[in-house]
Amino acid sequence: MSMPLRMVVVLVVVMAVTVRAAGRRPVNARQPRAPQRERPRRAGTYRGPTRGWTPCRPLGAMPSLHRLATRPSPVLFLCLFTSQAGLLVLSPILAAVAHEFGTTTAAAGQLRSVSGACGGVTALLLAVSPRRPGLRDLLSIGALLVALGSAASAGAPTLAVLAAAQGVLGIGVGLLVSAGIAAAGDWPAPGRRPHVLAWAIAGMPAAWIAGMPLVGAVAAISWRAAWLALPMVAALAALALLRMRPADPPARRTGVAMSSWLGPEVWRFIAGELLANAAWASVLTYAGALLVASYGASPGTAALGLGMSAAAMVPGTFAARRHAARATPGLLMVLTALQAAGVLALGVVRPASGATLSVLAVMAFVNGWRSMVASALGMDAAPEDRVAVMSLRAAANQFGYMLGALAGGAAIAVAGFPGLGMALAAMFLAAVLVHARPVVSLPALTGRRARTAERP
Repeated sequence: MSMPLRMVVVLVVVMAVTVRAAGRRPVNARQPRAPQRERPRRAGTYRGPTRGWTPCRPLGAMPSLHRLATRPSPVLFLCLFTSQAGLLVLSPILAAVAHEFGTTTAAAGQLRSVSGACGGVTALLLAVSPRRPGLRDLLSIGALLVALGSAASAGAPTLAVLAAAQGVLGIGVGLLVSAGIAAAGDWPAPGRRPHVLAWAIAGMPAAWIAGMPLVGAVAAISWRAAWLALPMVAALAALALLRMRPADPPARRTGVAMSSWLGPEVWRFIAGELLANAAWASVLTYAGALLVASYGASPGTAALGLGMSAAAMVPGTFAARRHAARATPGLLMVLTALQAAGVLALGVVRPASGATLSVLAVMAFVNGWRSMVASALGMDAAPEDRVAVMSLRAAANQFGYMLGALAGGAAIAVAGFPGLGMALAAMFLAAVLVHARPVVSLPALTGRRARTAERP
């Protein structure tokens, strides 16, 4: 073997020994892959170079069905749904109730006065009470009373027993409306309040939309079964959701909180709401009778038409969300004046049945907008005690049912449905005049009064 060849062999042997000593494979063996650094995976949606990745919520962090069902929006939606479910049943079955107990439609309509009076007194007592249970407990009591009143109404053997059952139901409705609107301002974060308030108020027209066809179909079999099919079932469902929420601490009011809503502008606001709610409640009470008496519609057809008209209140409510933060009495006056024009056309002109339902739909849209604006004004009037102000507004709402039933029944007895239209238009215009007194918004007046009290 030549010298160069020997040197090559020696060099190969030395290299092989060196590689093995270092713990590596020979050059002619398969080399292992270097461990690569694992790149983190991104779970989400790529929204372009400017916005980057929007991460997805991990599966373990997804809210459970229990948490979704007990959020403020669905709970308060169902509570306000139940409050109207207990009131709307009487409208399409009013003629049947009057026929069974041998009385007139106007006299049977005073059952709404009984429930309105009991609900108004309950809300008024809740407003002035120095101590009250937490909001969840108040709503639970209200739902339970609506369920009991509905069951008693279904089995009432006489008109007097039916009136007593309506009183129990009215107390529950007063609690649901008072505490429900107040909870919409107390349970969510400040940025979510308009959203939750809109959903809570939307529960009221939703009861008419979903409930009227159901009540009409069940009332064709028996008006008594209508009390079980809608308000009792809704009340029990609301009670079940409420009991799954955490309890709220009881409230105790001091002299400062008591004096915050005793100003004249708050009471002027409540007086205007009493008149406007009375007129609207009378429209809801006697609209079914108007369709049956004027156009020969059956109770089921009237209920379906009223439900379709009430559907317009939902977009009206959500359309007013952006105006809730800057609501003013001037906007409330304009919406109330539109209601006056609508009810005047409804009672005096009385066009064909389709046009009548269209007028009712426009009034429902305006009423949804108006309810949102009025609720925002009321809560801003005394933010430190929303339950008191909302209870006063609920009392005005419930006394409005009583006043509307009395005024509407008297107007029908004296001048028929044209008299009803003129009387309710006058009540809406009176509410406009009451709200026309302040020239600035309620929050500005409240802040001015607070600054004046701080001066030495």
